[in-house]
Amino acid sequence: MELVKNSVWNVRTVDGLSSGLYRVLQVFDDIPCLILFYLENPKGITRPIAIELDKFSRSIKQKKILEGSFSLPPHLLLSEEEIDESYKTIRDENFSLIEVLVSDLEFIFDYATKKKIPRLAKHANDKGKARTTISRLLNSYWRYGQDKNALLPAYQYSGGAGKQRKVSEKPIGAPKTSRTLAVKRPKTFIMTATDKDNIRKALKKHHLKPGGKSLVETRKELLREYYANEVKRAEALGEAPYVPSYKQVREWKYKLFTDNEISEKSSTEKDLLLNKRELLGDTKKKWPVPGSCFEIDATVADVHIVSSFGKQYVLGRPTIYSIVDRASGLIVGLNVSLYFASWRAARQALANAFLPKASYCKEFGITIQDSDWPAAHIPLRLMCDNGEMIGLAPQKLVVPFTELQLSPPYRPDFKAMVESRFGLLNDEMIHKLLGTTRGGKVVRGDKDPRKDAIYTLKEFTALLIDAVLELNRSIYNSLATSSSLLIEKDISPTPLNFWKSHIAEHKHALKLADSSEVISRLYPPTKASMTRDGIKYNDMYYSCDRVIKDKLASIARTKGQWQLDVRINENTTNYIYVRFEKNDVFTKCNLLGKSNMMKDQPMLESEFVMDWLDKNHEENPISVESIDSKVKRTNIEKNAKARARNDKLTPTEKIKNTRERRKIEIEQTANKVEDNSVSSPQEKSHSNTESKPSSVVYLPRRRR
Repeated sequence: MELVKNSVWNVRTVDGLSSGLYRVLQVFDDIPCLILFYLENPKGITRPIAIELDKFSRSIKQKKILEGSFSLPPHLLLSEEEIDESYKTIRDENFSLIEVLVSDLEFIFDYATKKKIPRLAKHANDKGKARTTISRLLNSYWRYGQDKNALLPAYQYSGGAGKQRKVSEKPIGAPKTSRTLAVKRPKTFIMTATDKDNIRKALKKHHLKPGGKSLVETRKELLREYYANEVKRAEALGEAPYVPSYKQVREWKYKLFTDNEISEKSSTEKDLLLNKRELLGDTKKKWPVPGSCFEIDATVADVHIVSSFGKQYVLGRPTIYSIVDRASGLIVGLNVSLYFASWRAARQALANAFLPKASYCKEFGITIQDSDWPAAHIPLRLMCDNGEMIGLAPQKLVVPFTELQLSPPYRPDFKAMVESRFGLLNDEMIHKLLGTTRGGKVVRGDKDPRKDAIYTLKEFTALLIDAVLELNRSIYNSLATSSSLLIEKDISPTPLNFWKSHIAEHKHALKLADSSEVISRLYPPTKASMTRDGIKYNDMYYSCDRVIKDKLASIARTKGQWQLDVRINENTTNYIYVRFEKNDVFTKCNLLGKSNMMKDQPMLESEFVMDWLDKNHEENPISVESIDSKVKRTNIEKNAKARARNDKLTPTEKIKNTRERRKIEIEQTANKVEDNSVSSPQEKSHSNTESKPSSVVYLPRRRR
């Protein structure tokens, strides 16, 4: 079993160690020993413990030590963009106090083996801090995964909720953005005092009353009463009307009215007291070992692909992101997408490199064991381009995991390993496919490669995964001369064998990461809704065991839907990761049968459908005919009320002899129809006489 830095072990009965969970802080090969940190004392100050490597390995074989798990607190499971800047400042200040200590292996060894550590006191004095403060920061850093984010403050956000911003010519909040380039969104409506007053009136008249209309219907009434001319103008010009959106109406409902007012106005007194009143009573020669450095780069594949919805439609050439371990040459991460080289696609490749590969391959119909592609670790540093990886998002999201290094411009030799892997993939697989451009080596007069394209994105990815697995098993002579370990063990010099043999001997610079941490930080964050049909995201529905067990869909049906934090894998629509409660970890939820049309598709397909729907709703919030029909209904209502006022009968006289009057009304109505449609017997006779022919026509006789 692998002994990896940052892994967690459950100690049962080992002499010199208390029972409980321990984290591996460091593995010393020259001594040899392990430095462990006890995780069962969250409040007190705990010092690391040193143990012989042979003793620890022997205890594992004897089942006295088992592989364990340690869940990180919820406030650490945040993507970098979700962390408040003030919290980052506190985190960075705390890390600067202990950065020198945690990066010094000699200090860690002395701290775990010696009783007195003068260097700790001197360091605290130099920093102007108490020794206990430095000790507690060291404890937090080691307890929560030896990551800078372990020093984030453990309290919730605070802000200026409820404050209204001043209205200006520039729209407030995030602008409308198109998920794809195929749909252009209209401009955002800017609310004025008059618009707010109109919304207030419409809400009072149609929505906030017992048995009132839904908010969707209320917005339609708002547009009919106050924005009819704008809707007609937009209809004539063939553009989206400049009117308040449904989201704006819903937002201002809670700004113009308090929760108490909404509850009181939309309920009768009996319903309010019975069902809505308060209940207060109860409650990765410089890079000698795997993990020293990973290289990441992107390239446009030399092959055209087609759409999965229509095989006759060519989508162009996909982008391949590859991550390669510099020491072993093992391809540790892969991502194929329709996006160009960008941080959006790169973060998917990083997540793929940091997570196990068996489930990823299974999505493309390839069954492997984790040992066939054992790369699921974080490297010591990551070498990348200064293109898409120079932005703020990679700096914020990747640096907490590993050190980010940028290669100089126009120097691909700084990433020679990953560049060579692209060339091998082209020679071994891509340039042999139908639809390939062969790296631009097209002779004039040759057939257009786009006309030969036959592979979908999923099929091409499956072929590429199979080629990657073959490259990882290929023999490279350079590996045999870079390390004597392969010769000692008499195994083939392949990247896979190099990786496994070095890890088995604890000669690596890899670190394990919690899968929930990778998902929460690298997968794109978004929101979904818990509805009666399941968890709704991009008009697709998902579910899991918790939804069924806790009957969340039933609750959403009776109490209304609510929003959930979601992380998505842009390679597939088959599942998403959902956080049900603020203090929960992310749970994998699978696509339901009702959304099978989008099964095994990339998220881009669902986003195009959403853009198409948004465009139709915004161009046609209500029909012009509904405005005219509203006027007709109003006139009919006025006429009926006027006739009723002129009626001199008493209520008793109105309901008297209802059966007789009903019978007379039926007879009068039936007679009118009969008189108009049925003719008399004389007319029938005259009609029959006129229709008779004036001569006899003989039919031909049949042969005898």
